[in-house]
Parts: sequence; structure tokens; C-alpha cells
Amino acid sequence: MRRPIIEGPPGPGDPKQPLGKSLIWFAALWVGGLAAVAAVAYALRALIL
Repeated sequence: MRRPIIEGPPGPGDPKQPLGKSLIWFAALWVGGLAAVAAVAYALRALIL
């Protein structure tokens, strides 16, 4: 049986994810957000100039 693609939140008795994995996710989301904002900023600057 296949695992679901989207999982719900962990239950009260489930173990937490390792701190390193959580920090990697945080860093990846931060870099992705930074890149998205930079791309929009440069696109708007290109339209203005």
C-alpha cells in the first residue's frame, strides 16, 4: 500500500522530527522565499527601467 502524499500533523504520542531535518527545511524555505522576492524585485525593476 502506498503512503499518502500529504500527511496530517503528528499525533500527541508521535516522536518529533530531528532538529537537523527541521533546520534544513527552514533554511530551504528561507532561501526559496529570498529567491522569489529577488526575482519579483528584479522583474519589476526591469519593467520600470
